Amino acid sequence: MVSFRKKKSSKAAGKAGADDVATPKGGAPPQADDSRDEQPAIPSRPPTMDDIPDLLATMEKEKGEKAANATKRVYELCDVGHKQNRVPMVCSGQYDVLTPLANCLTQESGDGRHLACLALNNLSIPTENKRVMALGPSSAAVIGGLCKVIAEDKQESYLCCICLMNLSFLEASITTMLQHSPVPEGASPVAPLDNPESLIRILEKLLKNAPAVPKSGSGKSEGVRWACGLIKNLAKSEENAAM
Repeated sequence: MVSFRKKKSSKAAGKAGADDVATPKGGAPPQADDSRDEQPAIPSRPPTMDDIPDLLATMEKEKGEKAANATKRVYELCDVGHKQNRVPMVCSGQYDVLTPLANCLTQESGDGRHLACLALNNLSIPTENKRVMALGPSSAAVIGGLCKVIAEDKQESYLCCICLMNLSFLEASITTMLQHSPVPEGASPVAPLDNPESLIRILEKLLKNAPAVPKSGSGKSEGVRWACGLIKNLAKSEENAAM
């Protein structure tokens, strides 16, 4: 299972391991936009759990740098230095951090999307959180958002594969995950193998489109590596293996 912390270097490569590792993308954090004052001001001090409601409100109602800055602070609350916050952020029932983070995955803004991927990766590590993220009320939004990034071949695709692999370590989740097959609201269900937007077809597309000899350590090679690990975990279910 993999989590991430940010380093100052903008060239730090993400490496998987049993412990938290450096983020594969760094750079200067986005700055808050103070030109609007309708939303609560984001303080300059380090964030605390009490800030979460205001941060989530900013993420949902704002766009651009202000939303990305709020997402960054949510990520900071569950980074390697704040592991103790990960379970309460997801399982306490006080907040819904998963839906706003999942919504960030659909943004065109690379900063907000990248930070949301890092936060979801860290939150997907505790076993208690895996159940909520893979099987709870926000599971469709979380898995759907991760699949969307992979399907669009964004540079964060490999981070989404890592997050899905983290969730797949919960045995109870693997059948549900591979059955992910979204359809428009009101439409009839479509079997995963017949739906190009299902998880299994998106993973198939990722592997088919991968370079024959991807550069070692690149986003492409990491995406393939983690997608293969994810498929291996998902195939542990007899029903999934038959699919």
